Amino acid sequence: MVRYGAILLMAAAASAQTGVPAPAFEVASVKRYTPHVSPGMRAVARRDPPASQLQVSGTRVSISGNLMRLVGASYELETFRVSQSPEWAESWATSEVYEIEARAPGDAIPTLVQVRKMMQTLLAERFQLKISRRNQAMPVYNLAVGAGGAKIQPSVFTDPARTRDEGSAGAHIRLRCLNLSMADLVELVRREFDRPLLDKTGLTGGFDFSLDYISQPPGMTADAAAAMGVSDVEPGLPIVVSLREQLGLRIVPAREQVEILVVDHAERPSAN
Repeated sequence: MVRYGAILLMAAAASAQTGVPAPAFEVASVKRYTPHVSPGMRAVARRDPPASQLQVSGTRVSISGNLMRLVGASYELETFRVSQSPEWAESWATSEVYEIEARAPGDAIPTLVQVRKMMQTLLAERFQLKISRRNQAMPVYNLAVGAGGAKIQPSVFTDPARTRDEGSAGAHIRLRCLNLSMADLVELVRREFDRPLLDKTGLTGGFDFSLDYISQPPGMTADAAAAMGVSDVEPGLPIVVSLREQLGLRIVPAREQVEILVVDHAERPSAN
């Protein structure tokens, strides 16, 4: 484990001006994943999961994945919105899997927002990560109002947007959504799609509605789906069908300019 207080590259100037360092883990360990091989057995390469997820248990944080997936998780972006620059295209960034174990400072349990900021600092310090943002034309899905009109009503609440679980079990999601904007809805379901999801409904304000669907994010294997209780015979539950039948909204394939995060430079992590 190594102690550090690095300044996030993109926030270095601001931090210098305010005198406040960027959020950082108290201690962190970064190790390349090495499969255990018993005598007489062949090594089997670990398959990187479809997405790398931050696991928070008290003040302890763990995550594993290749560099590109770690960047996606740290900046809360789908992996297809993280790209290597043409000037920096290193195969290790996608082939080598790293395991990160860290501890947040203090005794309070950090929020995911705080953990992502700490991860950004870690990537800048340990991987010498340098990034930029640019727009790129790519396939997307537009969220639009269906031919029969939206089946949602303006919210009667003035409280901040919130979702309430209505008996979700495994991959079967049942939610009651209160005062959600269309941007909130996009954020809620965007991980169910293999392309960026953009709000093109033209609907403004907050809405109250219920949403019932089977969650099956891109990259989920058949075995993983079965383990989560996903059934191929449950009608009307895929997210596209649920949005259409329950909310009167449709998913339209399109091509749009989308902001992506570009890895301009990185190095294999420094030693613990």
